[in-house]
Amino acid sequence: MKKLSLYACLLNLSFLVLLPYSKANQADKLDELILSRSSQKPPVTLSWAEEDALKTHSSAYVAPQEGLQQADKIVVLPGQPYGVNFYQYSGYVTVDPEAGRALFYYFVESPYNPSTKPLVLWLNGGPGCSSLGYGAFEELGPFRINSDGKTLYRNKYAWNEVANVLFLESPAGVGFSYSNTTSDYDDAGDKSTAKDAYVFLINWLERFPQYKTHDLYITGESYAGHYVPQLAYTILLNNKFAPQTINLKAIAVWNAWIDDVTSVKGIFDYLWTHALSSDQTHELIEKYCDFTAENDSAICANATRTALIEKGKIDFYNIYAPLCFDSSLKNGSTGSVYDFDPCSDYYGEAYLNRPEVQLALHAKPTNWAHCSDQLSWNDSPTTILPVIKYLIDSGIGLWIYRQVHGDTDARVPVTSSRYSINTLKLPIQVPWRPWYSEQEVGGYVVKYEGVTFVTVRGAGHLVPSWQPERALTFITSKASQAEKLLELILSRTSQKPPVTLSEAEEDALKTHSSAYVAPQEGLSQADKILQLPGQPYGVNFDQYSGYVTVDPVAGRALFYYFVESPYNPSTKPLVLWLNGGPGCSSLGYGAFEELGPFRINSDGKTLYRNKYAWNEVANVLFLESPAGVGFSYSNTTSDYDDAGDKSTAKDAYVFLINWLERFPQYKTHDLYITGESYAGHYVPQLAYTILLNNKYAPQTINLKAIAVWNAWIDDVTSLKGIFDYLWAHALSSDQTHELIEKYCDFSEKVSRICANASRTAFFDERGKIDFSNIYAPRCHDSSLKNASTGFVTDFDPCSDNYGEAYLNRPEVQLALHAKPTNWTHCSEVLNYKDRSTTILPVIRYLIDNGVFFYSGDIDSVVPVTSSRYSINTLKLPIQVPWYPWYSGNEVGGYVVQYKGATFVTVRGAGHLVPSWQPARALTLISSFLSGILPPTSPWQPF
Repeated sequence: MKKLSLYACLLNLSFLVLLPYSKANQADKLDELILSRSSQKPPVTLSWAEEDALKTHSSAYVAPQEGLQQADKIVVLPGQPYGVNFYQYSGYVTVDPEAGRALFYYFVESPYNPSTKPLVLWLNGGPGCSSLGYGAFEELGPFRINSDGKTLYRNKYAWNEVANVLFLESPAGVGFSYSNTTSDYDDAGDKSTAKDAYVFLINWLERFPQYKTHDLYITGESYAGHYVPQLAYTILLNNKFAPQTINLKAIAVWNAWIDDVTSVKGIFDYLWTHALSSDQTHELIEKYCDFTAENDSAICANATRTALIEKGKIDFYNIYAPLCFDSSLKNGSTGSVYDFDPCSDYYGEAYLNRPEVQLALHAKPTNWAHCSDQLSWNDSPTTILPVIKYLIDSGIGLWIYRQVHGDTDARVPVTSSRYSINTLKLPIQVPWRPWYSEQEVGGYVVKYEGVTFVTVRGAGHLVPSWQPERALTFITSKASQAEKLLELILSRTSQKPPVTLSEAEEDALKTHSSAYVAPQEGLSQADKILQLPGQPYGVNFDQYSGYVTVDPVAGRALFYYFVESPYNPSTKPLVLWLNGGPGCSSLGYGAFEELGPFRINSDGKTLYRNKYAWNEVANVLFLESPAGVGFSYSNTTSDYDDAGDKSTAKDAYVFLINWLERFPQYKTHDLYITGESYAGHYVPQLAYTILLNNKYAPQTINLKAIAVWNAWIDDVTSLKGIFDYLWAHALSSDQTHELIEKYCDFSEKVSRICANASRTAFFDERGKIDFSNIYAPRCHDSSLKNASTGFVTDFDPCSDNYGEAYLNRPEVQLALHAKPTNWTHCSEVLNYKDRSTTILPVIRYLIDNGVFFYSGDIDSVVPVTSSRYSINTLKLPIQVPWYPWYSGNEVGGYVVQYKGATFVTVRGAGHLVPSWQPARALTLISSFLSGILPPTSPWQPF
């Protein structure tokens, strides 16, 4: 049978440009490249890249940039709306003075504390298409272009809301970028594009030196699936040799073409699974097309052509989008970011060709087009998977490589991306789950080791254009305390064997002798808070906050917030509160959402009193731990990379002994340590460290007892408890639960059947509910509300947003004596490498000192079943049988006391017990500090 080139199959994509009023666009340019056999080269090898890096770093052109930043500042863009509250810059950066080659950029700073925001570089693909025309003015930039082609309107989902965003037109010949040497256009390709973008960046950072220390994130779409990884690759290799390094943090690509073979197969599978091609045609493709060889049969070529014909006249880049049938400009019309306009390309071309616009942008007079027709692309590997694998192994960031995909794009469909990623054979760390934007499922996400794959529901090839809100949600996504815990427990690679008593003893011997203790005279007074911004009248207690250095050599310091009791603090015990994650803030959660004296109003500016604050009965100390969480920090980045249970416990111990030197009046007070979630590790391990060090250290700590709330303490029993809880609460099916019961023992290695059933129960069948409180409302309006006042008895699901707004206010950080910080509830900088799969041996060691376990009964992240199963493994004798306890005149939950341990449930509480049930939590902490069991009858006094 006659053989045809594999890429002859893609000749059929010429049908895709036969749309009304169509022009060559980003995806069409990708088609042209793939169909050109002359453009195809073998995959990039590491030796090729290493050799090129050695040349690049020594020959990179770096020019003086003094004064050019101010010259590039845009005074005003023609037609821009009123009220622009950020700076814009644009202009040229020369990358080769001999060839006369210069790249054009457009840069928008964030309107909100740009000095604290990261730097994001956006690249559009093609190859040969404009990041100005697409990225800046149709997708994620601060403005969109009205249909008059003359005026602009604001994009409320612009990415400069959360970052400083740099758009680069690359390579030379694209948009306003140019070369005076025409052979540069004839010899364009991947290697020269990566090199020029690298030279652009090092020169741009000389022009804007204030951004040299900012984290850099590189992202882009379509053929930027080549550009982005290759530029990251070039940066990392040159950082080894060049005098100027670039602070690359992570990369992400959107609807990206990264591997020809798997991507072509993915297109035709996508068409059939979305009812766009017939069964018969798909059977032929399945039978005669393997897409792996240089040649495929004529039958395969005909079948792929037929499949593309069968789809009919639709937008191949968004199978549900309307087509543009009227490309004329419309006078007096105003666009909306919510309404996708299929004719946007025409408005953009009209606007960017206006002489006054080109003058305002400092651009050379140019016949501007979205995609260049003068480039001949001569260097394009058929796959960049080896590059991606190199980046994964380099470990430059926690989420080193994200692949984001709109699920209605047929040109580079989700199937193509999934097939490409699957060839890497990476272990799954966080299984597939839905993610949400406002009240809707935004898409789905799965995290592999080194790669995160994200779909965006209802988005086509240009994700931020079709789904701007979901794109912004993704780019700003933050993990909650519960999600950080889930991420960790589902990652089997991070787990270590349990700490043994002998290891702990040995470590204690080292710790007590090497613990850093510094003079603290006068620091407590310096840490005193005069007044928190927006605090209510009548505050009748003292507050303190600041830093305690735990390692002066590494420059590591932990941040605390301390509130004394308003009632005889000298007679009250000292309570230390720790939040979990690992990596989440005790200030943001514990102090301002749970048990602290204040809650934050929905204006994000003012506070109201928490009548159930724990400083009603104790002096309460909130610690942000480990370094890298909240305001706590280290000047040594390896501290973040090597975080773990042992170092966290040691630093918390050093914090405590120094804090007690700063506040010596509390040395004789009873100390109670408590916390929630992953503090199920933190609290017992810190107590363990204190008790062991008390045997040897000259300064002892008066530890009285510990308590943990909804605490993860043992992997095997806790995992089993989750799935039993889901089934018992009608959140998973009988069939799935039967599979889990039959095939899951939750040992370190689980069967595929168990893994699939567990994933189905936990992520699929449960649906769109709050994991950490199965009956709680979700936050559907995250905006701040002026002049609104909260009530501690009314749970607000949007509290995280108010807290983040408040704690990022400069006047709040100043009042707290905190370093200016881009504060978040949970840290993304920690790589938590050291954790035990169980801490039951630690708890058994602590039994004689008294351990309390509290569990909100509507939490499905660490449910009551998990806590019960974990405690039962200790096989402790029961001293007081199960009974209901009361808060006011209501049953607050249930309690059972074992020898050395007490287990208490909290009725109607989720993962953050003091947030959902503040009165009941205060009842429990009061009885805990009094050394008695919770009340056995209504209104029973302590």
